[in-house]
Amino acid sequence: MKERTWGRVSLIAFAWSLLFFFAVIGLPFFKTPQSESFWGPTVPYKGGNETLSGYYIPPVDAQKKITITILYFSKASLDITVFATGEGSIAPQGPPLLQERPSGTSFSTEVESTQSQAYGVYIVSYNRTEFLLTVASEWSPFYGLRTFFAPAVAFVFAAGGATYYFTLAARREEVFEKALTQARGGLGSGKAALLRDGRALEVSPEHVGICRGCHQY
Repeated sequence: MKERTWGRVSLIAFAWSLLFFFAVIGLPFFKTPQSESFWGPTVPYKGGNETLSGYYIPPVDAQKKITITILYFSKASLDITVFATGEGSIAPQGPPLLQERPSGTSFSTEVESTQSQAYGVYIVSYNRTEFLLTVASEWSPFYGLRTFFAPAVAFVFAAGGATYYFTLAARREEVFEKALTQARGGLGSGKAALLRDGRALEVSPEHVGICRGCHQY
């Protein structure tokens, strides 16, 4: 494949790399009302009657409402904790936003986010009860794209480097082809032809005639 063809391919790849890079940066900031539901517990009961389940809430802007709804559990069989956490983690950071043990068999409440960050929910369930947890707030459906930041940067640099290299190679190829065409057209007229390394090759009519004579023998 010629350098000019590779140049076009690398240019297209570079354009896609930029698009992917800006998508990774920008789309996670696009937030809309979202909700997710989970059947619990996430860790099954084994030898005992108690287990801990953890749930991750994607990054939410500060002062936004987070609605927690839990249904279908046994009476007074859950301890619920809502807390701030790091992105991609469910380890508590700072004081809890909510600590509650519902007295009935259903529960719903709202908490307000204190900072623009991710949040987590811990549910300790007793007596082998099951439950349905629903979390609703405003977060980005593209929050997972942030994990692709490093690959996106590498893609941009790789595609940009390839585009630069093949652009220069295509220009050298074009110059050489023009020089070769001029050399072919200048044979017999004493014109100079350019070699690939940039040096001039003088072609005289006398030498051309001798070469032709040699071919005739």
